[in-house]
Amino acid sequence: MELNRSHYLAVGASVLIAIWMASGMLTSTPPDSPEAPVAKETNDLFAVQVERYIAEQITPELMIHGETQANRRVDITSEVEGKVTKILAREGDFVKKGQLIIEIDPQDKPQRLKQARALVKQRELEYSANEKLLGQGLQNKTRLAESESLLESAKAQVKALEIDIQGTQIRAPFDGILENRNAEIGTYLRMGSAVITLMDFNPFIIKGYVAEKDLHKIKIGSEASGKTLEGRTFAGKIRYVSSQSYQASRTFAVELEINNPTERQVNGVSAQILIPLEKTNAILISPALLSLNDKGVLGAKHVNDQQLVEFSPVELVTAQSDGVWISGLPDPVDLIITGQSFVSSGEKVKPVFKKRPIKDISSDESVISPKPLTAEAN
Repeated sequence: MELNRSHYLAVGASVLIAIWMASGMLTSTPPDSPEAPVAKETNDLFAVQVERYIAEQITPELMIHGETQANRRVDITSEVEGKVTKILAREGDFVKKGQLIIEIDPQDKPQRLKQARALVKQRELEYSANEKLLGQGLQNKTRLAESESLLESAKAQVKALEIDIQGTQIRAPFDGILENRNAEIGTYLRMGSAVITLMDFNPFIIKGYVAEKDLHKIKIGSEASGKTLEGRTFAGKIRYVSSQSYQASRTFAVELEINNPTERQVNGVSAQILIPLEKTNAILISPALLSLNDKGVLGAKHVNDQQLVEFSPVELVTAQSDGVWISGLPDPVDLIITGQSFVSSGEKVKPVFKKRPIKDISSDESVISPKPLTAEAN
């Protein structure tokens, strides 16, 4: 049976397709085997802003909070009973030692004193007469001793009355300022009644309490200064350091004595005792630049000359309104002032000095390398 033309065309097409497929399998190269991904190397470092600090020599001060006190304070009391008849000085007055403040009615004491003095004269005459008679052999020693006893008794009575009369005049025992008067004209005072308070402010005292860790820094007689609430500063000396702690707070009392020629001061006003300590090298920084490491040690992060972050423990020297003085860092030191929370010790960073903001230097490679720290040390 003969094949028609269409059959020849179908067979030819099949042969051509088979040849094309065979040639593709022979000439094609196998696909590359998959490789493990490789991390892209980069020179980008985290940028931190730094500022160079150079230590200064300072004289730190130990600050003790306290309050002003009078050098002496006494509550003057009545030594006799009686009615107040005169008030010659009032609260707030400055009085001198021996100045009359209050008078109390002496009642009949002056008359009794005259009588007692007359009796003394009588006893003196009796004693003198008995002494002469004894010398003449007309009197015995017993009689003489009896007259001597009566004379001494009369003298004692005079002395007691003189003291009572003196007690009716209340005088200042020392120079000072009067406060808290408890008597008016007409007040009847009992023996021992509180009449008025006298306070001596020359010198005046600032008393405070120091922690036991700072007790060794204070010496009796050392120079110090006191600062009152209104900002006035006074020079003085440490006059007292307690040898026993206040149990509730484990602190020790300290007193600063300050000369006060004006003899005017206020009791109980908040004040500070400032005691100079040994000179030391320190830098003044913001407390925000300090941090704690994982061991709870207080310190600060800085960048060394290898661009590596370092954490150095610091010691607080003193604090003031515009920052804290610290020691323990290299001198000089490039302290991290921005970005310290995002870097760790040992990490390499891109330090940028404070002169230019971080956002402006990310593409400027010319300012990222700090100078060696030893360059400015000399």
